[in-house]
Amino acid sequence: MRARITLNVQEQERLMPHYHQNILSDWIEGIKAKSDQWRHYKRYNFSSVRGQATSQQEGLGYLTSQVKLVISSPSEGFIDFFVEQVFGQKMWKLGPLHLGADHVYKEPLPELSDTVKYLCISPLVPSFITLQNEEAGKAFIHPRQDLFSDLLYECTMARMEQSGLYSVKAIQSFFKFQVVPDQHYLSKLKKQGKLFARIYPINYQGNQYETRAYVFPFTLYADKQVQAYVYTYGLGAFTQQGLGMLATKHSMVESS
Repeated sequence: MRARITLNVQEQERLMPHYHQNILSDWIEGIKAKSDQWRHYKRYNFSSVRGQATSQQEGLGYLTSQVKLVISSPSEGFIDFFVEQVFGQKMWKLGPLHLGADHVYKEPLPELSDTVKYLCISPLVPSFITLQNEEAGKAFIHPRQDLFSDLLYECTMARMEQSGLYSVKAIQSFFKFQVVPDQHYLSKLKKQGKLFARIYPINYQGNQYETRAYVFPFTLYADKQVQAYVYTYGLGAFTQQGLGMLATKHSMVESS
């Protein structure tokens, strides 16, 4: 289940750092700490603060008085707890933004096939390699390269296996996996001199790292169970830190 929360920007200052998943992660951890039941819960993923914005040297300048945040979890109980906490306080300070909850749209898991077109609504990191070799984790890998899909496949299968939700036989059956980027989108950005991959700081288990993350639309060819997993839990590495959140184009239209 997902909750798409619309938040009102309380002040004129509408700048947010380009990468702000650490800010959101700390905020969510603070909310979780209020509950013994959810304090150590890890099965969730969340988006960036989304809204019409311009990219400035200082960060993202939001052009509207409302922004959106999406949080996803297989637990409806956790989603209900989080939403209740967000709406239970008049104003939240997230970095330089002062935000107040306006309304929420709850979205159940959509019907997914073995071919799904996705948008990245938070930066995507293809593997945990930066934990062993930070320089390798910062290296650019073009999404058209087979290596990009291979790293995402290995990372996804490892996460699915560690989740305990799938048998060894099921994991072995999920051999179909291919990420195909939207070439028109990538070509358009190249012509405009814009980037779809940047180096971002992340906090992981109390340690600071830098890693390369990507934001671009793509088609994922994979088993429907794999599609449901990445849609719920996120794709790639560091998903509990708000990385790798995906949305289908259909779901983005419905919630706009």
